[in-house]
Amino acid sequence: MEWKDEYSIGILEIDNQHKLMLHSFSVIEESIKFDRGWSKIHYAIVELTQLARMHFSFEEAMMRMYAYPESEAHLKEHQHFFEIIDNIERLSLKKLANIEMVQSLKDWLAMHMVRSDRGYAEHIFSGAPVVRSGVFAIAEVAA
Repeated sequence: MEWKDEYSIGILEIDNQHKLMLHSFSVIEESIKFDRGWSKIHYAIVELTQLARMHFSFEEAMMRMYAYPESEAHLKEHQHFFEIIDNIERLSLKKLANIEMVQSLKDWLAMHMVRSDRGYAEHIFSGAPVVRSGVFAIAEVAA
């Protein structure tokens, strides 16, 4: 899956992470298409899972930092991603993972970027303030 400008949410670090995830999908698909063996396919899926964990954690931290009001629904979408990829990973161990499964998850990611990720980016760009901790606020008052 190639990167398209429509996937960009305008936050460079997030866009770069999305590009890495899309590249990981390509590795998985090529491994399946060219029958590079279950271990290569499985490793590529594990790599994508690890990348997704890091990426989603980063997004979730940003949502907390800017008090994104739709964060709970967004987190549920991330959980759904992991349910799907965990199933694909299990199937890869049995040599049953196929391109259609991967394509389905890739399509999910494309829609997630365009719809859900754009939502929190717009919230941030709207001027949402950074949530300040009580400790900082107390230290600021004391100064």
